[in-house]
Amino acid sequence: MRRMALCLAVIGLLAGGASTAWAGWVWRDGKWTYVEPSKPPPPEKPVEPPREPVAPSPKPAEPAEPAPPAPKPVVPTEPAPPAPKPVVPAEPAPPPAPKPVVPAEPPPPAPKPVVPAEPAPPPVPKPAAPAEAAPDDTGGSGFNWRFWQRKADPNTDRPLFEDGKASMAAGRLSEAARTFKKLIKDYPASACRESAMWLRGGILFDQKDYYKAYEQYEELLTQYAGSVHYRDALLKEIEIAELFLGPVRRRVLGIPLLSGETEAIEILRRVYEHQPAGDLADDVVLRIADYHWAKGQWTEAEDYYDKYCREYPNGDAVLHAELRRAKCAIERCRGPRYDVTSLQLAYDRLNQFQRKFPEEAKREGIPDMIAQVREMQAQALYEIALRYRRGGQPLAAAFYAERLRQRYPDSPWSSLAGEFLADGAAIQGSPAEDPGKQEPTQ
Repeated sequence: MRRMALCLAVIGLLAGGASTAWAGWVWRDGKWTYVEPSKPPPPEKPVEPPREPVAPSPKPAEPAEPAPPAPKPVVPTEPAPPAPKPVVPAEPAPPPAPKPVVPAEPPPPAPKPVVPAEPAPPPVPKPAAPAEAAPDDTGGSGFNWRFWQRKADPNTDRPLFEDGKASMAAGRLSEAARTFKKLIKDYPASACRESAMWLRGGILFDQKDYYKAYEQYEELLTQYAGSVHYRDALLKEIEIAELFLGPVRRRVLGIPLLSGETEAIEILRRVYEHQPAGDLADDVVLRIADYHWAKGQWTEAEDYYDKYCREYPNGDAVLHAELRRAKCAIERCRGPRYDVTSLQLAYDRLNQFQRKFPEEAKREGIPDMIAQVREMQAQALYEIALRYRRGGQPLAAAFYAERLRQRYPDSPWSSLAGEFLADGAAIQGSPAEDPGKQEPTQ
């Protein structure tokens, strides 16, 4: 097979060469050249033999310059008489060319008197170029496909505000609320926006949508701190909070379902934050404290009563706040009997109230409360001693029993502490009774 393939390849090359030569193509001078078969082939160029390099012939040496002859010694001779020169007639000199006349320079002009310059006329204002037309986003269809990017006309806020007032006067409250809402949203820099917020809040309040009315008043207070409606908006928020603390309930999908007490306390807290030193802040703090007192939340009530006493010491309700602050401390101690610190705080506050308001203390029964707190303190010490005795620590029990008898000697709990003291004395005297036998002690 290989031989057959090789033979076929050779035959193909020969046939190709013959066909190429027959067609007129000849390989000549390193390239294929087309030659017509009818023309004789051109004579071949004689190949010139390579020339041998010829050495360059040496240049002839340039002749050296002859040395200058030595000067001969000068022999002084008598001077020969000079030969007379031939007289040559002198040519007439050409006439001198006339010089160009240069005009004399004029004298410098005299300085002109300085005249004060007139004020330049004010520049004439150029007429404003016509505003370019806004690009059409409708695409020729009449519908604005970029409706979310549209900008309101800045000259239509006043007519829109007047339309809202007209709808409000006609009794169409829902339409007026929608108009005011559109003005508030689309015209953030309008001079009518503040009044629109106030009017919309009043419409929502009249429609008994109290929480949305609160949100509108809160937006007014946040964005317009110097508004003429600032105090009125605060009073409206306090009124809404009182309604939520009463029978009014929060709406869910337009239906009053949820209690609004949590929202009411939050509204009162925001009113206090708007004006902590205002004339409404003390009433707000006292209202929050009274709410927690009514709910039996003694810790929160005590915190707000204490806040009132610290921040408004000259307030109208400071006596009420201090009395309830002391009572909250007592109520907080009714649970765990071992909270000696809270009992001491209640005792100090009751004594402080009795010193500041003695007449009011007698009417409120403060002395009886103080005696009650002392009994609670004595009972707390007794229960601590009892706990240590049950835990197998009689010395610790005797320590607290001795403190009980020293601080509250008239208390009935002191007579019950003798058992703890007897146990402690027995343990302390046991090593002395039998010195040879040492018992481990606590």
